[in-house]
Amino acid sequence: MPRRLLEHVDVRAAAIAGLAAGAVYIATQEVDNRLTGQNNDDLKLLGRLLVKGPEHAKVAGIPPHVVNSANLGIAYAAIAHDRIPGPPWFRGALFATVENTVLYPIALLEDKHPGIRNGEIDRYLTLKAYLQSIPRHITYGAVVGALYERLRRS
Repeated sequence: MPRRLLEHVDVRAAAIAGLAAGAVYIATQEVDNRLTGQNNDDLKLLGRLLVKGPEHAKVAGIPPHVVNSANLGIAYAAIAHDRIPGPPWFRGALFATVENTVLYPIALLEDKHPGIRNGEIDRYLTLKAYLQSIPRHITYGAVVGALYERLRRS
């Protein structure tokens, strides 16, 4: 990320807000997977790329999820915090929803993913999976927006 974007960012506050929001994202994921009967598990999706078999995929997905959560919190603070109108929770939710929509075409590569190819994880390139991803991103964004605002003021 260009340094000029980070000049007005409290990086520590943004990373902490991102980490907390990432935990809420995973909690939302667990609830929506149970409610829908789907197996769109981002921890397995990330972790399965790092391990040979599916038995340790979820645990292996935690470190990349943590890094992604913190980095997305920093990106929110640098790109959207001062540019989107409205209360902090709304700014964060809008940012995360737009980020999800812009990056969702990465799902076009899902046939290359061993966990999806083997049926260990459900396909992401479906309308149902996309709609399922929306509450996860709204909760992530609402938390990152509200918490970053609070942390940078303290």
